[in-house]
Amino acid sequence: MFKNLSLSVKSALVFTTVFFAAVTAIAYFTYSSTQEQMMSQVQNGATAQANTIKEALVNMMVTNESVDDKYLQKVSSSGDIKNIHILFRMDSLHFDESYLEDDARRTRLIRREVDVWDLNKDFGGEVFFTKEPKWFLTCNKHLHETKMIKNLSADKPAVLNSCDEMKALIPFVAEKKCKQCHNVELGSVLGAAVMTVPLDQTARYLESNALQSLYVFGGFLVLALVLNGLVFRSAVADPLKKLAGITETIGSGTAPDQLLFKGFAKDEIGTIAAAVESMQKNLAKVQFDAAKGERIGAAVKIARSIVHDLRTPLTAVSLIADFLQKHQTIEPEQREKKFEQLHTAIRRIDDMMQELIDFSQNNVELNMSNSSGEELSEILMKDHEEHFAASNIRFAVSNHSSGAVHMDKERVRRALNHLISNATQDMPNGGMLSVMMSDNNGSLKIVVEDTGTGIPQEIRESLFEPFVTGGTKSGAGLGLAVAKKIIEVHKGMISFTSEQGKGTEFVVTIPRPNSL
Repeated sequence: MFKNLSLSVKSALVFTTVFFAAVTAIAYFTYSSTQEQMMSQVQNGATAQANTIKEALVNMMVTNESVDDKYLQKVSSSGDIKNIHILFRMDSLHFDESYLEDDARRTRLIRREVDVWDLNKDFGGEVFFTKEPKWFLTCNKHLHETKMIKNLSADKPAVLNSCDEMKALIPFVAEKKCKQCHNVELGSVLGAAVMTVPLDQTARYLESNALQSLYVFGGFLVLALVLNGLVFRSAVADPLKKLAGITETIGSGTAPDQLLFKGFAKDEIGTIAAAVESMQKNLAKVQFDAAKGERIGAAVKIARSIVHDLRTPLTAVSLIADFLQKHQTIEPEQREKKFEQLHTAIRRIDDMMQELIDFSQNNVELNMSNSSGEELSEILMKDHEEHFAASNIRFAVSNHSSGAVHMDKERVRRALNHLISNATQDMPNGGMLSVMMSDNNGSLKIVVEDTGTGIPQEIRESLFEPFVTGGTKSGAGLGLAVAKKIIEVHKGMISFTSEQGKGTEFVVTIPRPNSL
């Protein structure tokens, strides 16, 4: 089942990039969520402790009409909560004057007020007006400034440090029992609990959990890299080397054993293998028929030329495969670029095979569908943009057409690529190559114009005939013949004008459905 998947799917299954991104995201959000939950638990614990202290103070006041200093000293540190103080202001207690006639009591309250305010003066008295708890992130080593926390999701630190502490300012709101000792309205703030909760244990727990996640991720990453190498070698590299050996056999003039084509999967490489096998069979038939007449020379010429042309993309495929096998930890963008180059080379081979089959059978079967000039423009830019970016030829594609055209988009693309390739060979010293699309009397008009050396006068009349070349060292002279055949099958026309030393202009017209 796996071997019949497409090459892109196989590649996607072994890519470690997605795995790396997913695990990193999961680790980050897990850390952030756990940190938020633990800090929320700290807040809940501090609030519960403050409520307990408040209830104890209320009960003391109701029972004894005073708060014992020993109790305040006892609650100043409770479990994980440190430095608990009761913050109040004399005027916020709203005692009756008769209640404060006791000088000792007044002196004791003033001393408590001053002592606590001196320790917590940086946090202010806004709580008496807002009636809302206030939370601060502080540092016991004074390595960073105190930060107020209004919302845990937004204000929590990216990473907790062992020096971090959470300081809480929790108001004591007056309730019904308080009116026995205080002349105050319900809901007024009588005082507040100020407490500090160290977060060093929380920080160590989060750090330990993050390290464990990192170790697990590292193990799975190594496993993914090993599997990537094994799968890619068996699914891509080995089949490509086998296919390259078969084409070498064909190129040497020896018919390969039919058993060599067995064992290929039904993916892109298998498709190429089937095309090569079909090519080999068709070449054998052409060679047999050509032995009876003048076509034997043409058949040998085209066979050798196609095999020669195949070596370039197959060599590129083999080099890319070796590179990906040796460099399995390259950057995702570079890996994606290499696979794009691999797909381009494979598609080029497939195009060559199909054109050879069409030419040998003198038959072009179209796969017609509605397309547009805009789609053709995008395809041509994708086919050639990278190549021309590294050359001294300026390449431009523009579309000024509108509406649908009924055509075989892939075959028209091949025809235009032949014209572009022909123009490129005509500009060895660089220049300008443009493809312009427009509407023309119910047809799609495509103009391919270059500033090359021009077409030699002696081959202009036979330019679209098979095996006619302009003196280039590569190619079988089939490109323009194939292009003309494709355009004519679409009921269209192709023509050219050329001036020696100034360039060439090919004009292609493809009629729209309502103009046929």
